[in-house]
Amino acid sequence: MNSIYIASSSPFAGKSLLSLLLCSRFKDEGRKVGYFKPLGLLPAKVGGTIVDEDALFIVKYLNLDVQPELISPVMRTPSFVDEFLKGKGRDFSEIIKKTFESVSRNKNVVVVGGSGFLTTGCLFKLTGIDIAKMLRTKVLLIVRYAEDITLVDESLIAQCLLKDNLGGIVINKVPEGSIEHISQKVLPYLEKQNIPVFGIIPQDRILASVSVRELVEHLGGTVLCCEDKLDELVERFSIGAMSVESALRYFRQVPNKAVITGGDRSDIQLAALETSTKCIILTGNLHPNSLILAKAQELCVPIIIVADDTLTTVERMESTLSRMRVREEKKIKEAKDVFERSIDFKKLYSAFEIK
Repeated sequence: MNSIYIASSSPFAGKSLLSLLLCSRFKDEGRKVGYFKPLGLLPAKVGGTIVDEDALFIVKYLNLDVQPELISPVMRTPSFVDEFLKGKGRDFSEIIKKTFESVSRNKNVVVVGGSGFLTTGCLFKLTGIDIAKMLRTKVLLIVRYAEDITLVDESLIAQCLLKDNLGGIVINKVPEGSIEHISQKVLPYLEKQNIPVFGIIPQDRILASVSVRELVEHLGGTVLCCEDKLDELVERFSIGAMSVESALRYFRQVPNKAVITGGDRSDIQLAALETSTKCIILTGNLHPNSLILAKAQELCVPIIIVADDTLTTVERMESTLSRMRVREEKKIKEAKDVFERSIDFKKLYSAFEIK
């Protein structure tokens, strides 16, 4: 039985997505796959069991044979943190080892999901470094691209912390204009430092998108029409705080967008409806007039009302877009295609001794 621990150098780098895609690939190859996430951060309830939301999604989506109590044996809840801060925390290493043994039974390969970034869980002595040693598994580190020096520093720091437990890295969300430079200069340098690089994954507009439904949930909005279109994907957002002529010119250049504007700007709302718009978000709790609402219904464009002002709504949108999790089937399919093109799986399998 082989195992891979999926870690990252920063939060929201793509750990859960990579875990899902690897598990899916192993299943497609006819392997018996196990998965669990030792330290859960996002509580979700299954019956009477609290599990990690991301881990639960992976298990359900792939229909993996993992009992709820094994999905995430340790959950970081406020009361759990309080116990450790009071000096009353337990040693969970044996529980995690036993869970790993149970999940591994009759399996060819087990994917172990990391939490947060590599040093998350230090208070509980359950960092990615601790767990990799505990389970004697090599680490596949996913590094979210920010800039060259940060990428190199994060990779070298991981090597210092993990030592021989670092199996290699995948570089994620690289802008198209940086791929050639990373391939020709950064990758060879890392390889010379004995840090295998299995792939450079480009930024992807579909993977960076967010569904209208998620925007409604994160913004606390009210949907006025076209609820059947909430699964449409928004790739960009535009702020309608300009003249209608300027807005129309700009909106025509930006497809698949959400437009944020005041409820009293019917001219901007109409301009948005005349272009490729996935939804209109009206700020300040102001409702549109009946003509705009009728036009939106005719064109199947959801209109969403939010209480916040435009600036606050934009800030919340930016936060939402940077933290989105991949759940939609369209995005998972896109991710599979992108990862298959970008990762050298033969090299990865060799490094982790997957035959």
